[in-house]
Amino acid sequence: MSTGKEAKAAFKKAATWGTAMQLASADALLFINEKLNRTREHLPDDSAGQAFHQDAERGAITCGGDLSAYLRYQGLEALLALALGQAGEPVHSGTAVYTHALRLKSDTGGLFGTLGIFKGFSVHEYPSVKIDGFSLSGEAGKALTLGLSLICDDLNVNTLSGVNTTAVFAAIEPPAPGNRVLFRQGQFWINDANAGALSAANAVHPSRFSLTCKRKLSRDYLAGGQDRIAEPLGVGFPELSLTLEFPTYTSDTFLNDLGSDTRKKMRMAFTGGPIESGLDHALEILLPHLMITNASAAVDKAGKIAHPITLDCLATVSERAGMAGITAPVALNLTNSRPGDPLA
Repeated sequence: MSTGKEAKAAFKKAATWGTAMQLASADALLFINEKLNRTREHLPDDSAGQAFHQDAERGAITCGGDLSAYLRYQGLEALLALALGQAGEPVHSGTAVYTHALRLKSDTGGLFGTLGIFKGFSVHEYPSVKIDGFSLSGEAGKALTLGLSLICDDLNVNTLSGVNTTAVFAAIEPPAPGNRVLFRQGQFWINDANAGALSAANAVHPSRFSLTCKRKLSRDYLAGGQDRIAEPLGVGFPELSLTLEFPTYTSDTFLNDLGSDTRKKMRMAFTGGPIESGLDHALEILLPHLMITNASAAVDKAGKIAHPITLDCLATVSERAGMAGITAPVALNLTNSRPGDPLA
């Protein structure tokens, strides 16, 4: 019997679309669930002169779906970097502490990877995987989660043959657990976009948040592609949105800001356990230009009046105070003990 207890997953940046990379222990990741499906169109011959369809050929392959995992301070660098589009060599501090500057690019051409999932008796290998969108979300009392929307070129079901076989996955050691990003480790600061640098004086206390990015990648089937897609390309602007939910309605600030179109900026910062003395795991999410699109305080019988707000995440022409070098809609700074560029 195959169960999630037996499952193993690994992901590695790849170099050539349609060609799988061999995975190893360094590429292993822990995940919550995956919903990846492969379908193949069939092309019935519907020519006149016959009473029924008598023949059909295989058509285009569609492959993809969703993968979710607990957000961790370490272990998901490659996926996060591919989702945003830009990384680079991290800043080294201490003995073995590295801060990765993950930045949002409008185009992710050439950025994809190989995903393999061992499911008890076979390996489901996706040779080339593009990230079409992601979500970071969390709520009070729980760990944060990362959701990824994936577009794949195809699925290979491997046992004894193929690049990533059952023998390859038998040698893959699962990553150490822990290092999850917890909601209670976070600080949320928000103020007007043109105000001074954010500080503890600007703290707000939501009970839930969700940051979502949609890439709008387009699938194309080209001659010679054996019914598989070419590397998907973006056909529109990335769309990012943020939702914050406050459990009780105690302020008119966001309602007034919606009416006056007062733009905001925000910093979400999470601090985990120590890496070495005086240096901790950390995640910083910076949003330099937020436009409130909805704020409500609806009454539901005798219950609490909740106060959810929705904001569009936009780029900015000039840097905001305290956010040097950041003009894209979102930026992540991730501090852990992993050296090297995750996109190398």
